[in-house]
Amino acid sequence: MSGSSDSPKDKTVDDDADLRMLNARRMVELRKRMNSSFAKKEQDQKSAEEPKKMSDRERVLKALTDRGDEVLASAEASYPSQMAVLIPQLARLIREGKVASITGGELLQFFRSMGMRVSVNTSISIQEHGRFVSLAEKLRKEE
Repeated sequence: MSGSSDSPKDKTVDDDADLRMLNARRMVELRKRMNSSFAKKEQDQKSAEEPKKMSDRERVLKALTDRGDEVLASAEASYPSQMAVLIPQLARLIREGKVASITGGELLQFFRSMGMRVSVNTSISIQEHGRFVSLAEKLRKEE
């Protein structure tokens, strides 16, 4: 019996080796999880820093809705020096959470209240037979 692995001493050695192998596998798995966790945290920190790197103009554009981007572009074309001062101020208000979103109409009204005559191309369309027709075209057809 001394040559067989059925002795209690041999079983203990085999069990210890199996336990060591299981523990080693668990340690490798834990290291992988920790590394992926650290990598995810680093990526999250980088993505959290990205909005801070956003320019003032980008921040304002992100908050604009309903043709607000057109109003801003028109105001920048007409009043470049004034807009260089106003855009950082608008971005600050957005960053501080005092302003969440701005519609194109609100932005246009804001500029006009400051004495800036910003014009935006507009057209009136009428739906006729399933398609949109400009008001000017509709009036020409009726004459």
